[in-house]
Amino acid sequence: MSLKRKCTDGSSVPKMKTKQYLERYIDFGFMEGLDSLRPECVICGEKLANQSLKPCKLKRHQETKHPETIGESREYFESKKQLALSRRSTDIRKAFEKAGTEDLHRATEASFDCSLLIAKAKKPHNIGEQLIKPALLKIVERMCGPQAADKVKTVPLSDHTVKDRIDKMAADCQNQLHEKLRNANFAIQLDETTTVSDEVVLIVYVQYIDGEDLKQDILMSTNLSTTTTGQDIFLAVDSYLSSNNLPYENLVACCTDGAAAMMGKNNGFNSRLKEKVPGCVIFHCMIHRQALASKKLSEDLSNTLSTVVKVVNFIKARPTNKRLFAQLCEDEAHQTLLLHTEVRWLSRGQVLVHFMELQEKIKEFLQDHNRPLCEQLTDAFWIKTAYLADTFALYNETNKRMQGPESNVMQCKDALDAFSRKLDYRVQKMSNGELHHFPLLLKQSAGTVCASLRTEFTRHLNLLREEIKSRFADISEYLSKEAWVVDPYTFTLKDVEYLGCEDELCDLQADSVAKKYLQENGFQKFWIVKGHAVAPRLAKHAVRRVILPFSTTYLSETAFSALVTIKTKARNRLDVHQDFRLAVTTITPDIASLVKGMQVQGSHD
Repeated sequence: MSLKRKCTDGSSVPKMKTKQYLERYIDFGFMEGLDSLRPECVICGEKLANQSLKPCKLKRHQETKHPETIGESREYFESKKQLALSRRSTDIRKAFEKAGTEDLHRATEASFDCSLLIAKAKKPHNIGEQLIKPALLKIVERMCGPQAADKVKTVPLSDHTVKDRIDKMAADCQNQLHEKLRNANFAIQLDETTTVSDEVVLIVYVQYIDGEDLKQDILMSTNLSTTTTGQDIFLAVDSYLSSNNLPYENLVACCTDGAAAMMGKNNGFNSRLKEKVPGCVIFHCMIHRQALASKKLSEDLSNTLSTVVKVVNFIKARPTNKRLFAQLCEDEAHQTLLLHTEVRWLSRGQVLVHFMELQEKIKEFLQDHNRPLCEQLTDAFWIKTAYLADTFALYNETNKRMQGPESNVMQCKDALDAFSRKLDYRVQKMSNGELHHFPLLLKQSAGTVCASLRTEFTRHLNLLREEIKSRFADISEYLSKEAWVVDPYTFTLKDVEYLGCEDELCDLQADSVAKKYLQENGFQKFWIVKGHAVAPRLAKHAVRRVILPFSTTYLSETAFSALVTIKTKARNRLDVHQDFRLAVTTITPDIASLVKGMQVQGSHD
C-alpha cells in the first residue's frame, strides 16, 4: 500500500505513520489507551496524542507532572495500571449504561406514545414503520440535523412492536377500569353487530361513578363464534365478569335493544341476567322505542315513502345516473340524494328533507331518464312528501336530544314528553288548516291543503302520539315514583314513604347550602357529590335507579363506527379487540409504569 498522499500543489508527501504502543512504555507510567492509539497516564489519566508515543515525550510528561515517580520500579507502575484499568472500566460501563438506559427509556416511551396515537386514529400497525418514522426522520433531519435524526432512529415502531405496545396499553386501561368497578356500582348497555368478515361482535359499555364524576367506558368486546341467542350473549358476559372478578352485586342496571335475543321473556339475555341479579333494572333502549313508534304509517303515506325510496334508488344505485344528477345539481346546496337506511335513526327524516330541497332537479332528471316514474310524482305526492319531511324532521330533533353518552332516563322522558306536546299542538293547527309549523308543507302547498289530506295528516299525528304513549307507558310508571330525584325540594314526605326515608327528606329540605348546589349543578351532580352526606339512603336510591342506568344504547351504536373503521377488509383476519378498546376508551394508559415494568422484566431476564 502506498504511504504517499497528494499535497495541495500536487506534489507527494509521506503519509504520517500511526505509532504503536510498546510494553516498555509502562516504565514511564503510561499504558495503552482504550482506543489503542493514544497513551494514557496511569497516575493522572491524561491521554496524549499518538505522536507522543516516544520515550522522550513520555518521560517529559513524567518529569513535569509526576516527578515523585521517577526511579520507581515497573511493579509500582503495574499496580497503578491495574488500579486505573479497574477504575476506567467501571466508569465507562456506568457511563454507557446510564446513557444507554436513559436513551432506551425515552425511545420506549416515545414508541408507546406513537402507538397510542396510531390506535386512537384507528390506523393499521405498519403505518409506524412505513410512514410515521420515515416522515419524522425527514423532518427532524431537515430541521434539527443528522444527530437528532439518529436519536429518532432508535424509536422502535415496527409492526410487531406497535401491536405489542397497543396490547399492553389496552390491558392497562382494562385493569384500571376493573379496579374501579370492583368497588363501585355500575350499569351496562350492550349490542351486537356483524363485521365485514361476517364475524358477530358483542360490545358492552359500562357506566360508573369515579370520585365526583359519572363516567362511561367500554367494558368488553368479543366475538360470538356461532349463534347469537340470548344464552350465547349471557354466557359471554358472564364469563367476562367472572374471569375478571367483577361482582354481580355491583351491577344495578342493563340497557339493550328490543331484539328477541335480548328481551325474550324466557330465553332472552335480560331474563337470564335477572335470574342472576334479581335487583337489576332492565331498560329497553328509548331511542329504539321511538324508532319503532315512528314506523306506523297509513297505507297512503307508506306508499308515498316507498316512491321516494324508489326514486332515490334509481338515481343513487346507478353510477351513470348518480354522476348525471350530481352535474345537474352542481349549483345546489346538496349535489346528491341520501339513501334510506332503515337501521339508522335519523335516516328517514334526512332523506325526505334532501328530497324536497332537490325537488325541481328530480323532476327534470326523471323527465329525461324515467318518464313513467316521473308521472307518479303528482302534486298530491309532493304535498304528502313535504308533510312527512316536516314530521320526521321534528322526530329527528327529539332523537338528537336523547343521544349522548350521559343521557339518562329522566332527560329522555322529558324529550319525549316535549315531542308529544308538539304533536298535540300540530294536530290542532292542522285541523284548522294552519301550516306555519310545517314549513316545507306550507311552501309546497302555498298555504292550502285539501280537507281529505289534512284529515289523513291529523290521523297520522294522533297515531304517532298514541304509539309514543303506548311504548313508553312502563317508563312513565317507573319514573312516576322517582320524580322526586330531579328536585327533592318540591316534593312531600309522602312521596318517599315507599323508601322509608321521610326523615332524610326533612333534613335535605332544610339544608339551604345543598339546595343552592342543586340549582347550580343539576340533580345528577347533586346526588353524586352532596347527596350521600345529607341523605345517604335517598342518594343511593337515586344513583342506582335513575343516574347510573343507561337509557339508550347510544355508546354501543357509535362504537360500531369505530369498529368498522378498524376492521377493514385488509385487516379482517386480525384480532382487533385490543386496538378497538384503546381507540374508544376514555382511560389514559400509564405509560411510565409500563416502561418501568419492561425494564424490570428485562433486568430479570
